[in-house]
Amino acid sequence: MTEHGSGLIEVRNMGVVFGENDNQVVAVKDVDLNVQPGEFVSLIGPSGCGKSTLLSIVAGFVKPSSGEARLDNVPITKPGAERGVVFQQYSLFPWLTVRKNVEFGLKMAGADADKRNITARELLDLAGLLAFENHYPDQLSGGMKQRIGIVRALATSPQVLLMDEPFGALDTQTRVVMQEILTNIWQQFRISVLFITHDIEESIFLSDRIYVMTARPGRIKAEIKVPLPRPRTADMTDTPEFMQLVQELKGLIREESLAAMGPEIKSRGLSGFGMEVGPKGVNQIF
Repeated sequence: MTEHGSGLIEVRNMGVVFGENDNQVVAVKDVDLNVQPGEFVSLIGPSGCGKSTLLSIVAGFVKPSSGEARLDNVPITKPGAERGVVFQQYSLFPWLTVRKNVEFGLKMAGADADKRNITARELLDLAGLLAFENHYPDQLSGGMKQRIGIVRALATSPQVLLMDEPFGALDTQTRVVMQEILTNIWQQFRISVLFITHDIEESIFLSDRIYVMTARPGRIKAEIKVPLPRPRTADMTDTPEFMQLVQELKGLIREESLAAMGPEIKSRGLSGFGMEVGPKGVNQIF
């Protein structure tokens, strides 16, 4: 793999407004955040708070209404190879083999066939998928497809990796395994990661820091440092330190989730709508 830059992401005074005149929607307002070089940072918050919009701005897909995003002190104005992106939906080319999918970005960058082959096979081996290099995507499970998506994003040696709920479509058991695989891969490369998720436990397990966003218009409500040692292992999720972070984040997010549902629900609370709220959130709908 080639050397990459420092990977400092900075979002400054960010605002995003969709629509015009009476149809305007303020999606994001006055957001400041950063991802230090080699750091893993998650964004969590209620649905519609602007998490994916912020990631799309850093990716160069969306232009902000105010403020700016910078990578290594250079304003982000368009997509670039220095930013790898992984979405929730599998974005593999069904007509290409697994190895050819991973090679695709390198081919577009002008790498020769030998370099493409060596790099793709090294990455597939790291992800435990080398035995499937000649298979096609429709022959693989969802977790395997997403692993391919991750290593394909890493193939061109980006400075940062942007991930928008990459495990959201997976079942619980596969999701837990994918979290461990991702941490192992990340520790090999130590590039900057901005990760979007709705899952509190996932954000804690993966991250060095977590930004909690408010209901729309999305602002930064809190910044939480995750002091858990690395490498992260599944047994950490049962420790008092992990559970304390879970409870802290749940307390921060619950009020914003109610606010996102509207003022009537916020004033009455979930119990007023026939829902029992326990330590892990909504447990039962009557």
